[in-house]
Amino acid sequence: MEEIEQLAAKMDRDTVLFIGSGASSPAGLPSWWELVDWLKDYTNSLGGDINAANEYLKTSQLINATSTLTSQLNKIGKSLADFFNEEPKCEIFTSATPKEIHQLIAQLPTSSIITPNYDLLLEKTFDETGKPMEMVYKGDKDRINSILRNAIKDYIYKYHGCITKPDDIIFDFNQYNTLIHTPNIDKECLRALIQTKTIVFIGAGLEDPDFNHIRDYLNEIATPKNMELWAFMRDCEPIKEHYKEAFGINLISYAGQGNDHSDLLTKLKDLILRLNDENGKVLDALEIASPSGIEQKKIEGLLRNALLQANDEVMPLDEAIIGFIAFFDTVEKNICFRYFHDRKGHQVGEISNRVEYLIQNKLIKATENYLMPMNCGFSQEAAEQMEEEILDYLMEQENE
Repeated sequence: MEEIEQLAAKMDRDTVLFIGSGASSPAGLPSWWELVDWLKDYTNSLGGDINAANEYLKTSQLINATSTLTSQLNKIGKSLADFFNEEPKCEIFTSATPKEIHQLIAQLPTSSIITPNYDLLLEKTFDETGKPMEMVYKGDKDRINSILRNAIKDYIYKYHGCITKPDDIIFDFNQYNTLIHTPNIDKECLRALIQTKTIVFIGAGLEDPDFNHIRDYLNEIATPKNMELWAFMRDCEPIKEHYKEAFGINLISYAGQGNDHSDLLTKLKDLILRLNDENGKVLDALEIASPSGIEQKKIEGLLRNALLQANDEVMPLDEAIIGFIAFFDTVEKNICFRYFHDRKGHQVGEISNRVEYLIQNKLIKATENYLMPMNCGFSQEAAEQMEEEILDYLMEQENE
């Protein structure tokens, strides 16, 4: 895939990921339409007038519908923050668990992320991989200035607010208009990043207002073609050339309908493999020799990348310990230690140090007596690498 190769060549530690709401939908988070419906039902349950909102929704004016509903809430002494705190359905913003797309995002070579999403999926993902991020919220001048000075690189910048700070969430027309059209540090930060960084959009749609704002901004300035903006977009093949010429945005089209994002996941796996594979030679050879085998190859490299994120080198013993634990799902500590001491010849102190290292870096989990794998793609890969060796070991144990 030529576009994936080109993007892999551009991505590095300084790349910024823009993660849109589409990345949250596999975890059960609502679309913008669904969230407005929730707000409408909440307003109606409190006796607010929803007639104007219904009229706006007939013509897909979601921001205006949200604004009139917010106005109705204010008239009865309520607010958007009350909606997010009191509406039972909004509990999903805190309870949702990361999915495969989030694990793939965490495998990319950058940890600089901006997102309009209110949920906690990205925070949970990076915590699970042992790489907690600096959280930057809307209006946080000190941390936003740190982003602009490159003083922090591992961050999640939630410029529309977060469910943990519902009073600051941007959802209606007045709030959004203020962000876009009045001087503020959030807008200036976004514009500076657009002009100075490689930006990759994942989970944003062509009708996403944030994506369109960036697109329109690029149309205003003189040299959009000198910038590096890439966007994974569903079924955008017919307009790719126009977007490149008019806005300097490189669109990567993926197929799918509704909640089917499998082709997007496939392309992200391609990208990860390209990033891990010098010049893409392994992938090219595999595509020629065995097209049917490429899907398995795409998931490989997650283990190596996870270990490299925790340390500067990959320790074979670390890979083996993760694989041994993941194979059994849950294993007693003494069984794990006995395997690597008696069968593999490692010293007990060495095994203990590596297990403790893996626990501290959240590559495995532990209780007092048991070891457990993280629920991530790299655990599956490690288990598959150890499978044959462990099966031989179990056969030997059975025959003794």
